[in-house]
Amino acid sequence: MELDEMKQAWARMETRQDGIEELLRQDFRDRRMEKSRASMRRTMWWLGLEVTGWIVFVVWAASFWVAHRHVPHLLVMGLLLHVYGIGAIWSCATQLFLLARIYLFDAPVLVLQRWLAQLRRFRVYSTLALGLPWWCLWLLVTLVAIADFTGVDLYAAGESWIWTTMAVGLVGIGISVWLARRLAGKPVRSRFLQRIVDDMSGRNLLGASRQLEEIARFERA
Repeated sequence: MELDEMKQAWARMETRQDGIEELLRQDFRDRRMEKSRASMRRTMWWLGLEVTGWIVFVVWAASFWVAHRHVPHLLVMGLLLHVYGIGAIWSCATQLFLLARIYLFDAPVLVLQRWLAQLRRFRVYSTLALGLPWWCLWLLVTLVAIADFTGVDLYAAGESWIWTTMAVGLVGIGISVWLARRLAGKPVRSRFLQRIVDDMSGRNLLGASRQLEEIARFERA
C-alpha cells in the first residue's frame, strides 16, 4: 500500500509539474504575443495616418490639374502626382489589410511568421517603387506647389533647366535600380545596409517579427 501511495503521489506531482510548465509556456507566449501586437498596432496607426495624408495629397493634385487643364504641362504634372498618390494609397491600404490579417487572427506562430514575412517583403518593394520616383517627383511637387499657391509657372520660365534636372533624376533612378538588383541576391553583411533594409520594412514590424521568433524558439525547446 505504501508503494502504491508513493506511485500515486508521484503521478500527481508529475501532473502538477506538467500543468505548471504549460502555464509558464502560455504566459511566455501571451507576453511575447502582446509585445508583437503592440508593435503591429503602432504600424497600423502610422499606416492610417499615411493613408489620410495621401488622400489629402490626391485631392490637392486633382484640384490642381482640373483647375489647370487648359495648360498642357501643368495638366500632365498634376495628373502624374494624382496617379502617384493613388498608388501610395493602394500600397498603404494593402499593408493595412495584410497587417490586419496577422493582428486579428489567432493562427499558429509559424503561419503568423510567414504572413509577417510576406508583409515585410511587400513593404520593402513598395517603398522602393514609391521612393525611387522622388528623384524626379520632388521637382514636380515644387513646380506644382509654386504654381498653385503663387501663380508663378516656373516651367515656362526655365524649361531647359527643368528638363536637365529631370534627366539627372532619371539617371539617379537607374543607378538606384542597378544597385538594388546587385544587392537583391546577396546576403546583407553591412550593418549600414541592414539598417536601411530594416527601415524600409518597418522597425515596428521588425520588432513584431523578433517577438514571434522568440515564441517559435521557445515552443521548439
